[in-house]
Amino acid sequence: MDINVNSEIGRLQGVILHKPGIEIERMTPENAHHALYSDILNMNTADREYAQFEGVLSKVTKTFPVTELIISALQDENTRRTLIDFVCQNESVPQLQPILSEMSVETLAHTLIEGYENKGDFSDNRYVLRPLYNLFFTRDASSSVRDKVLINTMANQVRDRESYLMKTIFDNKKQFNTQTIRLKGSAVEGVNVEGGDVLIAREDVLLIGTGLRTSAKAIEQLVALAKQDMMPRNIVVQELPKSPDSFIHLDMVFTFLDKNACMCFEPIICKPSNYKTTHIAVDGNNVTYHQRETMLDALQQLHFDLKPITCGKADDVWIQQREQWHSGANFFAFAPGKIIGYARNTYTIEQLNNNGFDVLKAQDIIEGREHPDNHMRCVVTIDGTELPRGGGGARCMTMPVSREKVNW
Repeated sequence: MDINVNSEIGRLQGVILHKPGIEIERMTPENAHHALYSDILNMNTADREYAQFEGVLSKVTKTFPVTELIISALQDENTRRTLIDFVCQNESVPQLQPILSEMSVETLAHTLIEGYENKGDFSDNRYVLRPLYNLFFTRDASSSVRDKVLINTMANQVRDRESYLMKTIFDNKKQFNTQTIRLKGSAVEGVNVEGGDVLIAREDVLLIGTGLRTSAKAIEQLVALAKQDMMPRNIVVQELPKSPDSFIHLDMVFTFLDKNACMCFEPIICKPSNYKTTHIAVDGNNVTYHQRETMLDALQQLHFDLKPITCGKADDVWIQQREQWHSGANFFAFAPGKIIGYARNTYTIEQLNNNGFDVLKAQDIIEGREHPDNHMRCVVTIDGTELPRGGGGARCMTMPVSREKVNW
């Protein structure tokens, strides 16, 4: 499959997913904060909820499970050796090199995701190779931008292996035809970018959030890439609050729903605030910076005609805050006007329904009683009691690799 993503809403042709597995059961209250969680998840409940999410997407597009992609890539001996060398060096576990090298391809793939248990030294850590607790948020480690894949530099070292696994998948070229790009430098040097902050609005427009996880130095490098036509020539940068943690990424306050509709957390996206919006325009080697009142204003000047739909209740900022906390603004469009998100955000779902989105239950689609193609606009709701506690929503759990062209 050729990588081809030029919008957030084009009909989905392929998406990478990862079902949360044993790795999330290996989290404890003691290590949850280090794993970037505020709570631990119940595996059985998370499994049922994710089955709804994956079940719906498998009805409307081709899905690629991360584990299967890794197993496929590791069939190549050089790829396997390079990946083991990187993991052992980057995570300071040289003693694991011979152990990992002797594993079957399938066992190695699962170990790199689920972790490797300490086998008898006197360390306080149960896992000498830590589990990838966040991998089911496949959005963050890499970003499809037009025909290329940006391998992201994660803000926290605990997630570095996720990016390298994605690089291994795409560089191997068994499943996908693309070129990977990685920014120069590391998070330690202040160069970090994560996929939740990267939204490709149109072939010529990229939206970038900057705050907890994406830095100004990373954005400078994206601008340099835009000069080489390796990134869209218009980059809209939206500053985000650094607390609370629900503002971790841009897609937690803004997502596209259709050609003329978007989901917004009103206080930051729709109203002037202390959080700056900057339009960076690249024309060859010329770069100009334009301050805008809001991100909606910036998009309007780039010829988007978007109706903002409010996360929560339009006239109640407290309800907006409550629903945004559990990913109320984080929807994933699998076609123009066809979106998926958590049922728990009842006021947000009501706002969508009032704006012409038919409300469909995930189970009805999975069991064939409903299909999104029978509706002009729809929101598919999945149960969400455990998954949102991981700190992300439907967009966070998807990494699109191909979308149909949108006729703007």
